[in-house]
Amino acid sequence: MKLVSFQSMEALKDLINKGYLECDESKINIEKAGPTYSWVLEKMNERIKNPTHTKYPIWCWVRCYNNICPPKHKGEPVGDFDVKITFHKPKEEIFITDFRRYSFLLKNNYIPSSIKDKENFDEKLKQYDITLEELQAYVRRDKYKEHRKDKEFLQLCEEIKKSFDRCITEDSDILQGCIWRINMNEIEKIEILNDKEYRYGSLNYVRKNGKRINWQRDFYKKLN
Repeated sequence: MKLVSFQSMEALKDLINKGYLECDESKINIEKAGPTYSWVLEKMNERIKNPTHTKYPIWCWVRCYNNICPPKHKGEPVGDFDVKITFHKPKEEIFITDFRRYSFLLKNNYIPSSIKDKENFDEKLKQYDITLEELQAYVRRDKYKEHRKDKEFLQLCEEIKKSFDRCITEDSDILQGCIWRINMNEIEKIEILNDKEYRYGSLNYVRKNGKRINWQRDFYKKLN
């Protein structure tokens, strides 16, 4: 499969020096991304062979509407997106997830299978007086220093975690992937993104109307 990953100049130098690229652990905000990464690593290690025992994955684009990755847009560049690497991987070496559904993981929100399923879970939140902010506090250790620990809350969090498996799908027009490494012989093209008037590789930016796309609301619209 053809894939695209946006990387820093530092990562490019590492790729050239080693002949392969792996994730630089020092660049990950573990406090912010830790719980979400734990889920990714658990599921990825179950499904994707890791012969090099790599600790963290590299993120890449698999599909974005009618292309592989988001098109460039006028605006301030994304930090450390200085290089666009187009490469190929066998499908069995890619952990593919839905971009929209993945946004639920970042806030510890339940991924429903239908509108009725969403309504049923919302009723449970009301029943135990659990707010969306309290759910987010469970995964965002950088932002919240503590979270609820009562039995009902923790049970709901476990139910939410089980729903995350619905993120592992190719049934979407926006797909992202995780891989353990990029080898030099898999690369089709390396492009230096030195035009500072454009934003590359991102869908999470403020539109002309001053708003970002709410990916969870976007997903709800597609439910039956």
